[in-house]
Amino acid sequence: MTNPYLANDPRLIEPLLSKHGRVVVILAEMLLKCAPGDRLLAVQEYAAQLDVSVGTVQAALDYLQTENLTEFESRGRLGTFARVLHYPSLWSLAKRRSIVGTMPLPYSRRLSGLATGFRLEFGRQPMELGLRFMRGAENRLQALAAGQADWALMSRFAAQHADVHGFDVEILFSAGPSTYMAEHVVLLAKDAGNEIRNGMRVGMDSQSNDHTYLVRAMSKGKLVNFIEIEYEQGLKLLRSGTIDATVWSREDLPTDISDLAVLSIDPQAEPALMQLGEAVIVMNRGNHTVANVLNATLNVEEILQAQQDVLHQNRLPNY
Repeated sequence: MTNPYLANDPRLIEPLLSKHGRVVVILAEMLLKCAPGDRLLAVQEYAAQLDVSVGTVQAALDYLQTENLTEFESRGRLGTFARVLHYPSLWSLAKRRSIVGTMPLPYSRRLSGLATGFRLEFGRQPMELGLRFMRGAENRLQALAAGQADWALMSRFAAQHADVHGFDVEILFSAGPSTYMAEHVVLLAKDAGNEIRNGMRVGMDSQSNDHTYLVRAMSKGKLVNFIEIEYEQGLKLLRSGTIDATVWSREDLPTDISDLAVLSIDPQAEPALMQLGEAVIVMNRGNHTVANVLNATLNVEEILQAQQDVLHQNRLPNY
């Protein structure tokens, strides 16, 4: 669907240079923070705030209804209330840009499936989605805090420890268990034995709070050398002899792993595994605008169906 509110559409930009157009945009921005059932200010109050005439405000409100971005309900002396708010359309008009989400690098089918689901959901709306793929939950949180992203995807574990790193975020959306990563395993070079031992070189992606936690947990009590790696390079580094062990996702292992030892991690022994496997969306705390848009856009069941389709190779990843 063509979005008539994109910033590069001259049909919109030209009218918005007028006073009427500017008021339309400002009111759309205000309404993004409202909920259905909220009472609007009196037209006179909007006019005073925006330093425009009552007629200009009324014309802007009428425009928002005519274009099906909102539906208002007059209740006589009680005032006017927002009955319906089409948040994606209001975002496109007020922001005149895509909504930006940041995700991990799509190194696994599970993550590429989520990205595909998000792309499908936003593709049904009159707004565009900008996806930025960034390694490390802390980097994604920094992008969120700096205003370079509107929402971020990470594990529940990373989200619940964000405050430790100075980030004030809240979880808006959860995809449920085993949606971020499935079964974790310890991988060892074949000649390294069947456990992590003293003196081993253990690959750890310090950009990932999740991977750092797991590697340290699996190496607890051992005198090992932590070797900085990028998670997706772990398998290659094991086979080249650069490292002796690392933590990996079982479902992303290649078919032939006869040259490696694979050790399951007992969920009972490591209770954080549930949180590490759950995908959540976070936003800056109190950002009602983003919350309203995402709640109006995202359907958990449809996203998970897309993820399953990608996992079972019934759909090609598309993000």
